[in-house]
Amino acid sequence: MPHSYIPLRELPLKHDFMFGQVMRNPRICKLFLEALLETQLDRIEYIDTQKDLKDAYLYHGIRLDVYLKDETGTVYNIEMQSNPEEYQEHRARYYQSGMDRRGLEAGKSYAELAESYIIFICDFDYFHRGLALYERVSYLKGTDLEYKDGSHVLFLNSRYQTGNAKPEILEYLDYLRTNDGGRAYHSQLMKETVEQVTLVRNDKNLEVSYMTIAMKLQDERRAGHREGLKQGLEQGLEQGLERGILATIATIKELTDNPDIAVQKLVEQFGLTQQAAQEKVAQYWA
Repeated sequence: MPHSYIPLRELPLKHDFMFGQVMRNPRICKLFLEALLETQLDRIEYIDTQKDLKDAYLYHGIRLDVYLKDETGTVYNIEMQSNPEEYQEHRARYYQSGMDRRGLEAGKSYAELAESYIIFICDFDYFHRGLALYERVSYLKGTDLEYKDGSHVLFLNSRYQTGNAKPEILEYLDYLRTNDGGRAYHSQLMKETVEQVTLVRNDKNLEVSYMTIAMKLQDERRAGHREGLKQGLEQGLEQGLERGILATIATIKELTDNPDIAVQKLVEQFGLTQQAAQEKVAQYWA
């Protein structure tokens, strides 16, 4: 396979596939949220993101890596961000709107809108201030009166210089940054996270699934480039690449219900911008 392929046995936590497998462990996710928000949760349950946010997926490529709620009805979206992109604040805003639309049924009072948290775990310092944790807080202009609408946005930064988070979270960010599973971690969160990463890396069933998706995508990438070269001679490179893009989207749709994976692969494999990739997926996914 091309050099960009990472075997499952070497996959780091920051990789989307690994992150999803680890953070869908309810015990680990509960420990993570409790440490980050400095609270106690009785229980959490995962939400069917493909069903609940299908329209948002199709039109804007929202990726909800981990989408869940607790016993009080508070909802949480936890997402891994490995590639520094602009407009993360706008992304959070759109995620929030999608979650709110699905969380309030017709005829219900706005007072019933659930408390919500959007948590971006970043392998980069988006705000360039060196903090491990950035949290959005809103105030009414000219006052010290906090504007409370029940929504929260937090950014975690694995490249932090100032550790303004609990030790468990700092260890989590250190592991995310270094991929060092041999370090002596002290928190229960990290002991279980490292153990879960090891289990995923050695899961033969997951390895087959992971490799099948990776190989299919690489095959379509090569086919797209070959078709592009052929069409470049006959009808123009643009038409050939378009067919390659269409073939890639069709293959991904056979393997997953998540159109955002197609968006990500178009960005990586064809050099499209995020917006252009989202438009292509919206055009060809149906």
